[in-house]
Amino acid sequence: MVTIHKTNIEKAYDSAKMKAKQIDRPVLLSIVEEVDAVDPLSFYYGGSSFIGERFLWKDRDHTITLVGLGAAHIVSTDEMEDRFFTVENEWKRLIQESVVVTEDKWPGTGPLLFGGFSFDPVNTRGEEWNHFSSGSFQLPMFMLTKPGKTNYLTINVVCHPDEEESLIHERIRIKETLLANARMAIIPEKAHWLWNHDVKPEEWKDSVQSVVNRLQQGEMDKVVLARKCEISFEKHVSSDFVLDNLWKQQPDSFVFSFEREESCFIGATPERLVKKTGEEILSTCLAGSIGRGDTLESDEKLGEELLNDEKNRYEHQLVVDSIRNALKLYCDELSIPTSPQLMKLKDIQHLYTPVIGQASENTSILNLVEKLHPTPALGGVPREKAMHVIRQEEQMDRGLYAGPVGWMDAYGNGEYAVALRSGLLQRDKAYLYAGCGIVADSKPESEFKETQMKFRPMLRALGGTVHD
Repeated sequence: MVTIHKTNIEKAYDSAKMKAKQIDRPVLLSIVEEVDAVDPLSFYYGGSSFIGERFLWKDRDHTITLVGLGAAHIVSTDEMEDRFFTVENEWKRLIQESVVVTEDKWPGTGPLLFGGFSFDPVNTRGEEWNHFSSGSFQLPMFMLTKPGKTNYLTINVVCHPDEEESLIHERIRIKETLLANARMAIIPEKAHWLWNHDVKPEEWKDSVQSVVNRLQQGEMDKVVLARKCEISFEKHVSSDFVLDNLWKQQPDSFVFSFEREESCFIGATPERLVKKTGEEILSTCLAGSIGRGDTLESDEKLGEELLNDEKNRYEHQLVVDSIRNALKLYCDELSIPTSPQLMKLKDIQHLYTPVIGQASENTSILNLVEKLHPTPALGGVPREKAMHVIRQEEQMDRGLYAGPVGWMDAYGNGEYAVALRSGLLQRDKAYLYAGCGIVADSKPESEFKETQMKFRPMLRALGGTVHD
């Protein structure tokens, strides 16, 4: 990667084209500049000419927001065994040969891949997930990065040896149009429901009981089972409307939207899988849940009940042990509290344990993602046995649901969340997904009600009526 400071854009473009001629393959040119304040949602809405190639990411801690428009390059794989390695290798090749024009290497600017991995590449792909691969990533043509109050705009151009210089001027013209569009007030069109229904609810409860029976025989410690809810709309449902609601309704969650052709994977998840800033590593143990109370007193009582509940504490400890064992292979230092605390969200509260570490030399964020996914909070314990049972009992493809979704830049920084509280928008349909951890004393009806509670954020964001 060649970094050019404060240089003429035309010279940088010529430099990238010359490099492309020398190595006889396309070279990425990435231009970063600071811009006046831009509203992320307005930038996303204003990029309507790029529908099917847009993404948005807002982290849970309000430290960074990313909006990407257009696809300068797609990294995609359907490999089962080596998908993390394949994506990483393609990304390294692309950035090693790139030319970057920037004043400094700000995290989340310049060359950046956004996307996700499916939960289980071995499972037969569901028809609704045809627009996504087992690893689907996008390098945007235009990207807004907001770390706090600063605003950066990145233009990415893949330069071919014999390309006309007019291409870079056209990209700059489009950039100005997008910034102008972002200053206009746009109100997303509301989606109108026709109907919604749970997919095979009784069969799912039977599967829970079947898994409980196997757990009681000592085959495994825990299995996570998920189910699906389908919603039909009067016409095509826009990610703009759903994203607008998630942004307002779930301020303390990771909010994401990832469009591919006629599909959009979208959600607001509370769970970080892993974050890497320089050598610092952050992860989250999130397992064990209960509802919110109507009053402060009842809410605190429910929280205390969760903190002292043997089933939920056991389920949570399985996740803590698993994440510790995964990260200690890649971290020189690791700090994990001995007891969980509560994470309170709009509809639900969880047992939560933060994890902080210092990465060993040459550890990439995808090394960590591969080792952590799926955590016991999404798969089960032991992992391979639980995954086998999920394939037998769920009878559906989770797609990107419960998989790692997030970003990584050219400087080694990045963040991935576990894609919970999410759904797939596809033309006039939406498919929502929710799951829960099954242990030996689980009750099917109780687990079913827990998934209903977990559907609430997305049902509300889609404009549905949710009874609290």
